[in-house]
Amino acid sequence: MNDIDNLNSITKLRKMFLGYPQSTLGIDEVLHIDTQEGIASARYIANESMCHSGGIVQGGFVTGWLDAIMALACMAKCGTDVLVLTLEIKVNFLNSAKIGKLISTAKVIKNTKSIAFVEGKLENIEGQLIATGTCTAKLKYNFYKN
Repeated sequence: MNDIDNLNSITKLRKMFLGYPQSTLGIDEVLHIDTQEGIASARYIANESMCHSGGIVQGGFVTGWLDAIMALACMAKCGTDVLVLTLEIKVNFLNSAKIGKLISTAKVIKNTKSIAFVEGKLENIEGQLIATGTCTAKLKYNFYKN
């Protein structure tokens, strides 16, 4: 991929990722996309409506943030036209996520033509690890072709 194609892919992915359904998860900013290594990171803002008792973010949002960033990392590596379908996801909840800014990061570990293995993490703004996750995803090419 040449530099122009790479920049176009990153621009397209940022635009896609900042819209629906990410907007329902509190996406704030796409921080990084690496199309060579299949790495992505984004900042989310957890608000009170995402919490259960004591201002702790409900685990479904944590899982959603990890799932979404793992899909973005996969699209970065495999192509902007790829639909990433999570076949299996595992999340380890290590600390409570609280109201505020959180950083979600993921990397493609291995991919074939039809399957990808991805790992991710969620940290608070101070760098404390909140959760880790892994997923196996099915790749459907030519899904987003215009």
